[in-house]
Amino acid sequence: MPAPATTHDVADLLKKTRLFTDDQVGDYLAAHAHLDSPARVLAQMQTDNMLTPFQAEQILKGRHKGFVLGKYRLLDRIGMGGMRQVYLAEHAAMRKRVAVKVLPPNRSDNPFAKERFLREARAAALLEHPNLVRCHDLETDGDVTYLVMDYIEGSTLHDLVMRRGPQSVTRTAHFLRMIALGLSAVHERLLVHRDIKPANLLMDRSGVVRLLDLGLVRSELDDDALTRGEGAKIVGTADYLAPEQAVASSKVDGRADLYSLGCTAYFLLTGEPPFTVEKLSQKLIAHQVAEVKPPHLLRPSISVEFSNLVLKLLAKKPADRHQSAVEVIAALEPFTREAAPEPVAADFPSRNEAVYGPSTMGLSLSSRINIGLQPSGRHALPGLSGANSDIRTAPEMPSGSQVNQNTAAAGVAETLRDTPRPSLPAPRRLPVEVIPPAPRREVSQSRVAALFGTPRPPSAVSGHASGLWFALAATVLLAAGGVALLAWRL
Repeated sequence: MPAPATTHDVADLLKKTRLFTDDQVGDYLAAHAHLDSPARVLAQMQTDNMLTPFQAEQILKGRHKGFVLGKYRLLDRIGMGGMRQVYLAEHAAMRKRVAVKVLPPNRSDNPFAKERFLREARAAALLEHPNLVRCHDLETDGDVTYLVMDYIEGSTLHDLVMRRGPQSVTRTAHFLRMIALGLSAVHERLLVHRDIKPANLLMDRSGVVRLLDLGLVRSELDDDALTRGEGAKIVGTADYLAPEQAVASSKVDGRADLYSLGCTAYFLLTGEPPFTVEKLSQKLIAHQVAEVKPPHLLRPSISVEFSNLVLKLLAKKPADRHQSAVEVIAALEPFTREAAPEPVAADFPSRNEAVYGPSTMGLSLSSRINIGLQPSGRHALPGLSGANSDIRTAPEMPSGSQVNQNTAAAGVAETLRDTPRPSLPAPRRLPVEVIPPAPRREVSQSRVAALFGTPRPPSAVSGHASGLWFALAATVLLAAGGVALLAWRL
């Protein structure tokens, strides 16, 4: 539809969103008859917490589809990539905020994209750990498939470094310990994450770091026919990619994640990945053959001992690294005896309280009018900042606001927007005791096989490819366009 030109046009759009009943829209506009333009109506509805800035922006553009998905009202977009989008949402009946990760309709017909999305859901079902984001459900609405996850407000470690600069050794060590704890739970289930990087690591406002995005996970008990069927030679993110993952992504084990953890540590300490070359081919070759400049040479405040720990994680050959996440946790112990610094408000993006404060959107419009709800003085506040931004979780919503499933499905991709978020002081930090997991135990092969495919004995990751021959071969292969990145996110 065209952008609304009159308040009558706005009323029609509001009714079509299915966020409100016709009577609610009529009563609200009658009570605010002095508002003489679409912009003023929508601004007042934001002030009254009836619409979020995200919703108001879409309506002002003439959009009315995709505001409701299944049982959830979409309040804001909090992350996106080429393969999936993440929304802040509110459950219809419970008003609980959750994060909803959506496989866009334009990828639903791609069998590989859909199977990878389902694989992520199956992997999440196997995992329960304080340093992992929990997934609660996998649902479909028309041709849209979506995952319902915890909503965790915070900042990715990538954005933290971009916002505050390189981190101290003590804080980095505590971050690495929490990441390694999460990885140990993943590896214990014979799963490999394959995309550990600062943008996939979320620190909440109490300082706890959690692993995000199991979209590239593989099981060591299957041969990863999905990746091979897509024709993808490499999956992962080039700045954080283990040497053996560039050679055979479908055969790596948990030590590839530890290399990526080392790259992440390097970024946290120095503000840049280990290799800062620009071209993709140069990055892949550098991971294979180039020497990493020790972090302590870039920042004298970094001890040689901690620098050597990071360099061991970055060893070219898997056999030369720490052999498990549990080993990494033990190696970090001397550096985590000192308490981690408390998070401060400046560590996090600014916060739009109209969207991310306590849920009030479940109240009906007529109830608000009858009780004489006064405007809060908040007007159209900016939402959030960009595609690879901070991922957080969302609320749940009242049953009267569901929409036709096909309408919701058709409009999910349409209702997108980027805006910066406004700031809350950090809440009081609660003590979090994270118990290191037990040593790796046997997992029922039949259970994992049922989720991920036909079991096979875990194959040993081949050693580091011979340097110059691989560099030459990789250059030719990349120049010919033979390498495809399944998940390339900057």
